[in-house]
Amino acid sequence: MQELIKALIKAKSEFNPIQKDGTNPHYKRKYATLDAVLDAVTPGLSKHGLVIIQTTEIFESKTVLRTHIFHESGESITSTYPLPEIADSQKFGAALTYARRYAVCAILSVTADEDNDAEGATTSQKTEQAQNNIRPRKDNQQPRVQPTKQAITPPSINPKDLRVKEVRTLLNYSLDLVKVWLHSRNVTSPSELDSLQIDELVKTMCLAWAGNKFGHPNHAANFYQKHVVDAVVRGVDETRAINDSMEGSLAQLPELN
Repeated sequence: MQELIKALIKAKSEFNPIQKDGTNPHYKRKYATLDAVLDAVTPGLSKHGLVIIQTTEIFESKTVLRTHIFHESGESITSTYPLPEIADSQKFGAALTYARRYAVCAILSVTADEDNDAEGATTSQKTEQAQNNIRPRKDNQQPRVQPTKQAITPPSINPKDLRVKEVRTLLNYSLDLVKVWLHSRNVTSPSELDSLQIDELVKTMCLAWAGNKFGHPNHAANFYQKHVVDAVVRGVDETRAINDSMEGSLAQLPELN
């Protein structure tokens, strides 16, 4: 892929600035829409014989997004991005748009979200400046009694966020896929979901893991029902039930198949 790589290096040096034309209503931060990203990169790609093509297809019974970069020499590179299983066509379309934007940015190594480092730097600078503004006491001044500093308690994580984080970490489930799933529900964090929706998200993550272990989707669903849902009903902690089911998955394969 020597020709493609050389052309891509030249094209990237000529990408236009990506305009942050969208606003995240939850965090009040700007981001670049898919159209803005493509507007910024397409001229440079075309000039050097490159084109991006995105397609969807069914791979191993799951819908995936393929993002291809083709060069006029015939060389190409491809990335694969799994899509969430969503029956509602409108919500699926929104999730697909999000996935396309993410995939384009990932394969071109460009950023479409607002950088919040400046905010942290400003806060740090203000703190440092305040510390530097402490004036030394003169000899004829009485010493001031400094107020006792109160310990700062870090904000507690929302139980819904914590639940999803623990399950996702345990299953090694992609954070990006969780974001796509949340985006399809028009939210940005699990804390905005109700309990039934959280259950649905947990089930989605568990079935994705089990789907890689069993040949038929029904087997994965039966496995999830028997070893996770039923265990939780009996009073077993959810993460413990998931962990036990993962450890015993190989032993249960003959029974479920």
